Amino acid sequence: MDIHQLKTFITLARTSHFSRAAEELFLTQPAVSMHIKALEEYYQAPLFQRIDQRYVLTEPGKILYEYAEKVFNVINEAKRSLAGFNQLDFGSLFIGASSNIGVYVLPKLLGEFKGLHPKIEIKVSIGPTYLIESKILANEIDIGIVEAPTRSAEIVDAFHWEEKLSLIVSPRHPWAKANKIDPAQLSDEFFIVGEKGSGTRKVMADALGEIANKLRVLLELGSTEAAKKAVEENLGVSVVMDCSVTRELKQKTLKTVAISETDLKKRINVIHLKGKYCTPAFNEFVRFLHRAYPA
Repeated sequence: MDIHQLKTFITLARTSHFSRAAEELFLTQPAVSMHIKALEEYYQAPLFQRIDQRYVLTEPGKILYEYAEKVFNVINEAKRSLAGFNQLDFGSLFIGASSNIGVYVLPKLLGEFKGLHPKIEIKVSIGPTYLIESKILANEIDIGIVEAPTRSAEIVDAFHWEEKLSLIVSPRHPWAKANKIDPAQLSDEFFIVGEKGSGTRKVMADALGEIANKLRVLLELGSTEAAKKAVEENLGVSVVMDCSVTRELKQKTLKTVAISETDLKKRINVIHLKGKYCTPAFNEFVRFLHRAYPA
């Protein structure tokens, strides 16, 4: 028995004529006859009887018809559900984000995305890049948004964009009155930096070269919020993502200072497990990121 034979059976029961069933199913009458014969052999019972030029169900046929209806009701329900899944009427998305992305970038993005697709369930896990990487490899999250490069060959980039970084100082700091400073001046000041291996520290090393090795680190802190507070107290200077100091710049508790001939940008990587099935919600979120951060 297969589903096509069962569909033929239901159609014949409804039309009562082989010719009408064949026309509706785009089959020949012999093909319809073969389907019914195969079912009768499978169930070891006659399913139709001919009465006055019409084919009507036998008692075994009536029993099978009830079950066949249930089968096709389930099939149609599955079809409707998958259509809703594909049209984003429901679904889920598990996102992992490194700390700065999770605090300063993701909330706004998710607010806009949920406004467009309110029925998509979204869960977020925030942590360092290595933790997000391990969760992707364990298939615990669908998509990661991280600042540092990943190490596993089993993880691939779906998309990336760049976030601008700036040097921040206290309004009380002498550099606060300067439009820009020379890169060489950076070695004259104490730096508040993030943890080793952070994406920001790698950007500074790549952009500043040997000067980065001469920076005097006063505090090595594990969060941007802690670094900002230390800079506000004029304990030193720091380099952070622009989006992380929007509030402080507006409140004038921090100032940004340009570094001559230095363009500090951090690459943000949208990553996932190689070969992973990408759900409609996943694909729509990546398209949404493309629109938010056009190349």
